[in-house]
Amino acid sequence: MSSGWRPDDVAVVQLATLLKSCMSPNHDERTVAMDSLQQFQHQPEFFNYLCYILIEGEASEVLKSNFNAADLQNNRATAGMLLKNSMLEKGGFGKGDHDLDYVKSNIVHGLYDNNLLVSNVTGIVITTLFSTYYRQHREDETGINLLSQLLELVSNNNEASVKALSKIMEDSAQFFQLEWAGNVKPIQSLITSFLGFISDVNMSNTIKAESIKCINTIIPLQTQSFTVKIDEFLSSVFHLAQTNEDDEVRTQICISFSSLLEFRPDKLADNFNGIVQFMLHIIGTVHEEKVAIEACEFLHAFATNNNIPEHLVQPFVPDIVPVLLAKMVYNEDTILLLESSNDEDANEDDKDEDIKPIAPRIVKKNDKTDSQGNNVADDDEEDDDDDGDDDVDTQWTLRKCSASTLDVLTNILPHAVLEIAFPYLKEHLTSDKWYIREATVLALGAMADGGMNYFNNELPILIPFLVEQLKDHWAPVRKITCWTLSRFSPWIIKDNVQFLVPVMEPIIVTLMDRKKDVQEAAISSIATFIENCDPELIETILYTELLENFDKCFRFYKKRNLIILYDAVGRFADKCELDDRAMQIILPHLIQKWESLGDSDKELWPLLECLSCVASSLGEKFAPMAPEVYSRAYRILFNCIDIEKRSQNDPSITVPEKDFIITSIDLIDGIVQGLGEHSQMLLFPNDGQYQLLDIMLECLQDVTHEVRQSTYALLGDIVYFYKPDIVISKLSEFLKLINMELVLNSSEEDTSGIPALINAIWALGLISERIDLSSCIVEMSKALLDLFIGSKIIDEAVIENLAITIGRFGLTHPEVFCNSMFATDEALRKWCEISMKIENDEEKNYAYMGFTKIVNILDNGNLMSPATVHKYIKGLMVNVDFQPFVNDLFDFFIRHSNQINNLHLKDDEIAFLKQFS
Repeated sequence: MSSGWRPDDVAVVQLATLLKSCMSPNHDERTVAMDSLQQFQHQPEFFNYLCYILIEGEASEVLKSNFNAADLQNNRATAGMLLKNSMLEKGGFGKGDHDLDYVKSNIVHGLYDNNLLVSNVTGIVITTLFSTYYRQHREDETGINLLSQLLELVSNNNEASVKALSKIMEDSAQFFQLEWAGNVKPIQSLITSFLGFISDVNMSNTIKAESIKCINTIIPLQTQSFTVKIDEFLSSVFHLAQTNEDDEVRTQICISFSSLLEFRPDKLADNFNGIVQFMLHIIGTVHEEKVAIEACEFLHAFATNNNIPEHLVQPFVPDIVPVLLAKMVYNEDTILLLESSNDEDANEDDKDEDIKPIAPRIVKKNDKTDSQGNNVADDDEEDDDDDGDDDVDTQWTLRKCSASTLDVLTNILPHAVLEIAFPYLKEHLTSDKWYIREATVLALGAMADGGMNYFNNELPILIPFLVEQLKDHWAPVRKITCWTLSRFSPWIIKDNVQFLVPVMEPIIVTLMDRKKDVQEAAISSIATFIENCDPELIETILYTELLENFDKCFRFYKKRNLIILYDAVGRFADKCELDDRAMQIILPHLIQKWESLGDSDKELWPLLECLSCVASSLGEKFAPMAPEVYSRAYRILFNCIDIEKRSQNDPSITVPEKDFIITSIDLIDGIVQGLGEHSQMLLFPNDGQYQLLDIMLECLQDVTHEVRQSTYALLGDIVYFYKPDIVISKLSEFLKLINMELVLNSSEEDTSGIPALINAIWALGLISERIDLSSCIVEMSKALLDLFIGSKIIDEAVIENLAITIGRFGLTHPEVFCNSMFATDEALRKWCEISMKIENDEEKNYAYMGFTKIVNILDNGNLMSPATVHKYIKGLMVNVDFQPFVNDLFDFFIRHSNQINNLHLKDDEIAFLKQFS
């Protein structure tokens, strides 16, 4: 032992005994041991003792004399994992109340051990040591020393050490670009060492594979240290690609090429032919699917990389497409499994463990919105790359990756792909082997999006053929046909509505299929058609038939497919206004299920979302049920927030999943949207009793983006429908959180918070229109303009909502923009370009009304260029009711008459302007 610390034998045995008892099958013994261990954890030498048991377990005489070999093995692993977890809890070790000297000096010895479990656990501990302690204490020379020891062990063919290094690099590669003890940047020596291991013929395949994996963590950093070595790396990788057939090595080579394709495609350009052929060879020949998936992922990236022009991809289409089509056929094991399970199962109850967790379908203000901000854009959240395979294919597979790659390839080169694929598919559509027919239908669905226009001549024949496949004896064929027909729904609905009923009716019949997997595919397909249809089509052609069959499904479906049914009914309610008949058919089923589920049942998530849509659609008709439904939604929400608060002081408390919060808020929001101002007394029965607002403020501080997204939506609807004084008492707190949202979630790199940001902007606009924000208008407008002008956000929905909210600000305080960064022709032109595209009439009216007030104050006719004025006029001409601000428009046109006179106007533009002359 190279540290001065020495363990006390009695303490070693005591701790090892506790570790053994913590794993005891006896509950009481386990509880007592855990309590005693809690006391031990406060000892400054606790980490050292754990490390000692891990690395010296089978060398320590005192341990060997007290425990048998099996117990020692378990003790060592338990000590290591407890050491890892304890270091994670301590984080940066700022308080220094645990001694680490022994751990830092001796942990590497665990890698010498021939015991694979011990060496693996040691690697995990070392990785944690770097990700916690050494990140914060790079000046500690033991960090550099430990890296050197690991590299030295690898050079002696120690595989445990290279596995530890690859874990360290995965967690901490970026920190090795910084200076460590002795003003050393470890990244340089690490790269040199890894490249040496890769090219060394004496190194094992495991070391080569893990070394390439280490380099793969460095490529995205685009560090100069690697850039100067990139040719050396490529030379080694190309050599291994030609000579090494080890699966792990090949997997990492594929990942390397994919990463270089993203960050340095110029370095691969001269070798695209060889690389693509290498990937196709792997996909076609290797038995290990994970290797083939990585190769297929490269082809997917190759087809979608913006830096690679289509003309470089096109020559490879004849080689790539047949391989993709071949790999979309189920493998032999899956075929046997599916053939053995083709019997009907629709009457069998679902086991809870067979039901996959279903995240709620959040419909929010994050796209094109109506007057209440409800989403009216297409919201087809079906994963187009996922053919919906269930029990046998729930993971990302080569089949799915091939379908996804065919999909993107067809989108960029539809003619070239179809020229190769279509003759092949036509030949196999009528194959006597069901799995060939199934794969062929899958391929048609995968190519649907990109090849829609090129299918035009074939689809009138192909669609009826596909409909016939819904009667196939084999369930997988019926299932995939539902998905493929839904993929052609845009073609049917847009220009070929004569196919709608002939397609939908057989799918509706398939809702009652004898196989639950097929039912699921059918109801998902129906949901997609509903989402893509105009409301008029549903109300005039499909309304009654859908209602009657939803009723049958509610009576027939088991638990798993009921979850999908909720989603379809929610989309149906979203799309069209439900009448009394719909209420009598749908509501009893929903309320019955609602009453039968406990507050902690996860089936509540989709049910709450469905009820939210139904409540919003039914409007006043939902009023009799609203008090009971709201009361329970509020109770679930309150309990979740209360438990979260208590858990902060008591880690033993299990916190409910966030979806309970999200769906409860969404249901309350659905009630608000449905009942409008009449729901105010339900949510806020007495003046001053605004507990819901306090809960909403808690939710707006949640780190989960979806929680804030739903809460901002509810806030906006409360402001829209209710008296302004409801929120005034908490207004400063809401505005503070909105401002924080605008500042913190505008990162170009992290887009996960975008929906919450959009809803915050939307809610802020409504607040500014209905409540005087004089006291904070300067601060809030600056936050808006920083995003609108200063940020690099490219999300269209964010920019559009910013433009609308700037307009809403202008309705009450146009003067705030006079001396701001908005007072430039460039900023005004950007606003005009964005606002021209606003599709919601009410939003566009408010935007233009406020913008006109702003421009009339800050511009006397010299600021806006003729081109900007022209864009303003073009936007104003489309779906804007200008009568409410016609006087402001007269003022605008007088101020900008010189610019207008210099424009080359079209006849319709001249006719429009004559109204104001």
